[in-house]
Amino acid sequence: MTMFPPRRRTLLALATTAALAAGATACGTGTTPAKTTAAGGTAKGSVSKDGTEVTTISDEKIQVPGEKPTAVFFFSVGCGECSEGAKSLAKAGKELNGKANVLAVDMDPGESPQLIRQFLDYIKAPQLPAVIDKNATLSQRYQVAALSTLIVVDPAGKVTYRATDPGPEAIQAALEKAGAK
Repeated sequence: MTMFPPRRRTLLALATTAALAAGATACGTGTTPAKTTAAGGTAKGSVSKDGTEVTTISDEKIQVPGEKPTAVFFFSVGCGECSEGAKSLAKAGKELNGKANVLAVDMDPGESPQLIRQFLDYIKAPQLPAVIDKNATLSQRYQVAALSTLIVVDPAGKVTYRATDPGPEAIQAALEKAGAK
């Protein structure tokens, strides 16, 4: 698999930041539910007052926030540095054995589910739940503007941890602190 060069990653990060800034006004009121498109446009999740339901590229539904804490990793297939963070997320999720949710969020709306599956196979984490943040709904909601950002959201919806490319032990500890039992 070929990763994008540093210049492409920089342009992607700048475009993402611009999209976040443009959408900040629309998301600020919280009075009108927004739509998020997941699974390459074939399935939709909606942002409601009590949380966000996303449908992964494998048609799995995940609530963020949900009944369990959730680790959310923001990535792009073209981000070379993101592969280690996604591997760490998958490993932490496996170690917690269902006590918490994990979710990889592709910030590049142009990347297809097939490309993401290839990426997940490449990093040896094909089971990792992934969604495409086509409308930057999750990125805006959790104020994420940089690739390789990981957040932990507790069941109440509070972000309890934020880091760039943390290891699996740090992710697991943050999920346990957020209520993974």
